[in-house]
Amino acid sequence: MAIESKRLFDLTNLNEMLGGDQKAIYQMVKIFLQATPESLSELNKSFQKEDYDGVSKLAHKLKSSVDIFCVNEIKQDIRRLENNTRESINIDEVPELVHKINTILNLTIDQVKEEKEILAKQLLESENAAKS
Repeated sequence: MAIESKRLFDLTNLNEMLGGDQKAIYQMVKIFLQATPESLSELNKSFQKEDYDGVSKLAHKLKSSVDIFCVNEIKQDIRRLENNTRESINIDEVPELVHKINTILNLTIDQVKEEKEILAKQLLESENAAKS
C-alpha cells in the first residue's frame, strides 16, 4: 500500500487523554495544524544552516506531536534525528532522516486537515442536536 493512501496518524491516544471530549480534541487538532508546519519549517531552516543544535531542539519539539498523534511511521526517526544531532553522531544519516520526517509529516498534516473538517461537522451536528 502506498504511503500516501495509508492513514498516518491515530487519535485514539488523544481521545483517551481527553476523555472523549470532542471540543478538546478539535482544539488539539487545530494546535497540531498550526504548530507542526511552523516547527517543521524551522527544523528545515536549521538543517540548511547545519545548525544541528537547532535541529535537535526542533526534533524534540516535534516529538510530542508525533507521539500524541501516533505518527508511528516516524516515531523512531524523530528520536534518532534528535539524538544524532544532539550528540553529533551519525551525521551522515541526518539528511535522510530530515527528508523522511518532512515527507511523512507533510502527508500527515494533509490528512489531519481532512480530519479537522470531519470533526468540525460532527461538533456542529452535536451542538445542533443539543439545541433541539
